[in-house]
Amino acid sequence: MTDLAVTVSYSLSALGLLAGVGVVLAMMRSSRVDSDRGKFAWLLVIPSFAGLSYVLMTLNIGIVEVGDTEVYLFRYLDWLVTTPLLVGYVGYVAGAPRKWIAAVAGADALMIAVGLGATLATGIATWVGFAVSGGFHVVLLGVLYLVFPRFARENRERYRLFKILQNHVGLLWLAYPVLWIASPAGFEYISAVGTAMIIAYIDLVAKTPYVYFVYSERACFAVDPVSADDAETDRTIDTDEMTVADD
Repeated sequence: MTDLAVTVSYSLSALGLLAGVGVVLAMMRSSRVDSDRGKFAWLLVIPSFAGLSYVLMTLNIGIVEVGDTEVYLFRYLDWLVTTPLLVGYVGYVAGAPRKWIAAVAGADALMIAVGLGATLATGIATWVGFAVSGGFHVVLLGVLYLVFPRFARENRERYRLFKILQNHVGLLWLAYPVLWIASPAGFEYISAVGTAMIIAYIDLVAKTPYVYFVYSERACFAVDPVSADDAETDRTIDTDEMTVADD
């Protein structure tokens, strides 16, 4: 029953992330949205890589046992790849310089890497690692809420999307350290099965709704209306010419 509960949770997360892939593909295929200006190819990596990771975890691939705790390495690999993209894209939407986007993505990656080390460690090293990881978390939130808004105010057409993504990431990220403390890696208030199921749910909520929010606000990446009309006119003329030639 325990294994079944985790397997079902992971399978549902994988399916939910597949829906996120569909949302990004819909944006990339839209003729009314500038896919390059929206950088949607980067967004495609998020649900795709996360979904693949959950498929592998469902198959019990990449599990390391630390004492009585099972550590899913693909979970951390997923986070190491996708979460810097999640926070970095918030900076892109805000119009922040690359150095700040790289800074927030780097702080996120270090938070995940040190967090993995804390999970694999034992004794006092676990809590030292957790504290260092928490420090990078504070840096990440500082950039997200103190630095990015300065640039977002200069990009009014994207400001609404920025605020949605900023709060979506900022609030959800607060759940992870709390869950880690309550998990078997911390004080064991929550069982390993409960921890796995909660993480699967939060991961899904962090990624598929994220790309949907971009989709719902995609008008800020719209193709220039004049260019779009010209392109439509050109296609009509080409079609008419082909019809005449066929006659």
